[in-house]
Amino acid sequence: MYKFVNQHKFSEDEIEFLVLVISQVSELDQKFKQYIVYKSDFAKKIDFKNFLSRPLEIEENDSFFITNWFTSIEFVNELYKISLSQKLMPYLIELKKNYEINELKELISQGKSKKITQVNKKNLTFQNNNEDIIIDTRRVVNYFDQERKKIQKNYIRREFKNIDGEYLLRKHLKETGRTPKMFNEAIRWLFSNNPKASFHRQNIMNIGKLIEHFNVLEHQAMYSKEAIEFNEETQIWVNIYRKQGMPEDEILEKLREAGYIS
Repeated sequence: MYKFVNQHKFSEDEIEFLVLVISQVSELDQKFKQYIVYKSDFAKKIDFKNFLSRPLEIEENDSFFITNWFTSIEFVNELYKISLSQKLMPYLIELKKNYEINELKELISQGKSKKITQVNKKNLTFQNNNEDIIIDTRRVVNYFDQERKKIQKNYIRREFKNIDGEYLLRKHLKETGRTPKMFNEAIRWLFSNNPKASFHRQNIMNIGKLIEHFNVLEHQAMYSKEAIEFNEETQIWVNIYRKQGMPEDEILEKLREAGYIS
């Protein structure tokens, strides 16, 4: 058990900055990895000289150490590259695991000398505690990044408001009951040589967009592979919906709701 003790009050933009960095931290991160935050996410300019000078105290059992939130911040065009202390990383990973984004903001915003948090207080409300699901989700995100880098060498993952891709995908799977395997199939089609896939790739730049356009991608993936053949009754409904002018992604949802496809 340990505690963060924040000695300074942060502005709203500074809190947002801290949370965006913490949301990207993963236990699989390599040493000296830099985290990316975009300047466009903030209405006001942050005073980083003042920001970096604010110490953070971490108490653990009968000992404590004092450090900074970041070791350095590099300014590159429209983004910031943030480096974190390796000593601080395990604590930030636990914060991310145990608290939602809004909870983190509330905890960090507490005033001088107040305890920010005690780890293991609460699990994320949407996080599935099944380790296999967490690992499979991570594989989906890594697979997407890997394929993206093949066509865009300088690709940097940028999610909605920079919230980490694994966070977004786990939340989505929890809310919809979908599986990582379903997203793997959609990604495989998205980066195939299919001309339609090339068209969709122009609009799908991150995991957030992948989730948003999943219905269309899954439908295209099924038909491009001919992996699923509708039975006679299902095909009748498909034909009816098409005559009504219903888009293909909505047809797929209708079939799923009726139990014709899983």
